[in-house]
Amino acid sequence: MQDDRNLESTYHSAVSGLYARIRSYYDYLTRKYGDEGITMISEMSREYGTSIAARAKKKLDNNDIISIAQYLIRIFNTVGWGRNLTELIESGPDKIVIKANECPLHFDNPAMCVAHTTMEKTVVETLNPELTYIIGKSIPAGDKFCEHIITVNPVRK
Repeated sequence: MQDDRNLESTYHSAVSGLYARIRSYYDYLTRKYGDEGITMISEMSREYGTSIAARAKKKLDNNDIISIAQYLIRIFNTVGWGRNLTELIESGPDKIVIKANECPLHFDNPAMCVAHTTMEKTVVETLNPELTYIIGKSIPAGDKFCEHIITVNPVRK
């Protein structure tokens, strides 16, 4: 059988299939283990985030909030099949908000989303411990889009 798809459609199909598979793993873990399954997803995501941060340290010239946000957007756009599903909706020296218009894993469980995005949190906070990453608005929580928020930690005295 000959595959007549172009490279872009092949890539889109492969990424979609991988995300469906990841989501099925997550669903299985939460069905079988409940809250412990969510903890497992978070731990796996943290471990993966640590490996991503190690690679990013070699690629980034700076570990400031802007450079790290740009790196995160690159990750989002890569897994979003190059469709640029994200945009900056706030960009300042102490806070950056990245809007994501679609969830590639189609989460409907906010806890699963938070566990999965432990990877992003780990990448941001490992690259610069003076930064904090949180999810603001969330599609799985019923919002129309997600917010990935990176802030500079306030100076503690």
